[in-house]
Amino acid sequence: MDSSISLEDLYRQRQVAAEARAARWATVSARIGHLRGLSFLAFLVCGGIFLADGSLAFLAVGAASFVAFLALVRRHDVVLSNEENETRHALLNAQALARVTASWHTLPQSRHMPDLAGHPYAADLDLFGPGSLYQRISVAHTRYGKAQLSSWLLTAASAEDIAARQIATAELAEMLDFRQAFEAEGLALGERKAQGGKVELGDGPDPAPLLAWVRSGIPLPGGASLLALSFVIPLATLAGMVATFRFGMHPAMWLGPFLLGLVLLRVARDATAQTFAAVSTTEGAFLRYGGMLGCLERLQAKSPWIRARAEELLSTAQGAPPSSQPPSAVMARFRSLVGWYDLRHNGMVYPFINAVLLWDIHCTRALQGWRTGAAARIDRWFQIIGEVEALSSLAGLLHDDPEAKLPKVETDRASRLSAASIGHPLIAYGRRVDNPLPTFGRGEGLLITGSNMSGKSTFLRSLGINVVLALAGGPVIAKDFHVPWCKLGTSIRVSDSLASGVSHFYAEINKLKAVLDQSGGPTPLIFLLDEILHGTNSRERQIGARWVLGELLERGALGIVTTHDMELCRLPSPLMERVQQYHFREDVRPSEAEVGRDAAGIATKMTFDYTLRPGPVASGNALLLMRGAGLNVPLTGES
Repeated sequence: MDSSISLEDLYRQRQVAAEARAARWATVSARIGHLRGLSFLAFLVCGGIFLADGSLAFLAVGAASFVAFLALVRRHDVVLSNEENETRHALLNAQALARVTASWHTLPQSRHMPDLAGHPYAADLDLFGPGSLYQRISVAHTRYGKAQLSSWLLTAASAEDIAARQIATAELAEMLDFRQAFEAEGLALGERKAQGGKVELGDGPDPAPLLAWVRSGIPLPGGASLLALSFVIPLATLAGMVATFRFGMHPAMWLGPFLLGLVLLRVARDATAQTFAAVSTTEGAFLRYGGMLGCLERLQAKSPWIRARAEELLSTAQGAPPSSQPPSAVMARFRSLVGWYDLRHNGMVYPFINAVLLWDIHCTRALQGWRTGAAARIDRWFQIIGEVEALSSLAGLLHDDPEAKLPKVETDRASRLSAASIGHPLIAYGRRVDNPLPTFGRGEGLLITGSNMSGKSTFLRSLGINVVLALAGGPVIAKDFHVPWCKLGTSIRVSDSLASGVSHFYAEINKLKAVLDQSGGPTPLIFLLDEILHGTNSRERQIGARWVLGELLERGALGIVTTHDMELCRLPSPLMERVQQYHFREDVRPSEAEVGRDAAGIATKMTFDYTLRPGPVASGNALLLMRGAGLNVPLTGES
């Protein structure tokens, strides 16, 4: 990337350039369309004159016009493809521009939504849905890429996979041209649909029926005997026909093998019908992924993670059969074989050709031979497409956010959690407030107090989302971020359920139990608990919250608890030794010129700097907020 221009200018320039190229191709397309019409009209006119008076000159002109028409048809297909490709590049650069200008939440929503029921942190950390991390980073447009990226965000990778993905992410982040070419091919697969006034992206064509046939299709019955007869019988039938109709031999010369061929077609009917159904309904779904596979075939990369997948596609990976072909050759062979089946759509010619030449059997034999060669690898091709789309999404974040860095994920039992600064990935660069993350390890935690709206929940989500990104092998919005390889459990957003009879407080208890159930064992748990037990009275909240915090630390977990109850700061001495206290606060300025006053003359306007400070908070702000909203509540407790 040219470091002399901003990312905003870079994507805007690319968008404008792609739109200009698309417009030029549209102009060429219109010109070719006119020439196609003229050449076909010339063919009709010259052909008519030749038929009327037999003029050879008009025959020659008519023939030349028809050849020109066919050439223009082929050229028009290329021009239209180029125009559509440039239009997609303009669109994806517009979307990239939205990501770097803090308007990524306006991007089209994917219909993809994994099942989050019972997941320990996805809902609390806004991983999916409107305004989510997925919407912020995803450039996956196939069903495979969407599923892979979702899986990476929902499940921690192994330490080895994290290290490999980080190297690959760093390399791919610098390959903007490849990432955009690959994404443009993915955009070509899906349809953009407006639903309820919003634009959504489709998942692209589904080759699942073809893949199911590749894995477990019905083989032709009879084995080598049927195949041998499928060659001998057509030859005998044709020879018998020649002998009968040319030399007057008895019709039995061809009727016998002809009827035997019909029997073979009947025997093979189930296998041929299933094969035809599989390839005819999913040919387009399979072939439309060819552009993405072609991009991957041409990809030149150094990182082991990317090279391993490129080698799998090119069949040079260890264990691949020597005769294996790259996806482009396999797909070209498939396209050619499926073309043979197109004869089925000719209702006049097909029945005769099939009966005499056993066309269905030969087409099925060829396709099943193709299946044998592709079966071991074709599923993996689609998985690789999804993996590279997911990696490209992480690489895009590393490329586009100036504060994005690769973290240090540590597996040592003594490893600790810390960062020189940490920011919220879903708050735009320039608007987010970064804070240092104090260092703490297993069996230790932070207790963060603060008034309403001061930034406690945002700080928890900042840490949680960055941990998710780190465990996916991606970048984080942090500086010098060190995180143990861990499990993650949260209780931040609690929802009650009237339908199932679950109160808000009981729902929070269930979430806390789920967090506790994850603790213990060799893998450390990072817990993030917001406004712990705020749904009960002060005395019971203090007892319960201190017990939960103490139990988690005793089990070797590490994490953060936030509260606006200042009484929770008075921890018993065993806990005090393990817990560091920090706070967020508001600033109430006394100057009437700066803040204004309520009816009682009390300053009510507050500002927040969202800065983490050591020690417990000194006071709350609930009554001031109520007065600021026009509720004349007393500040002294007197009614």
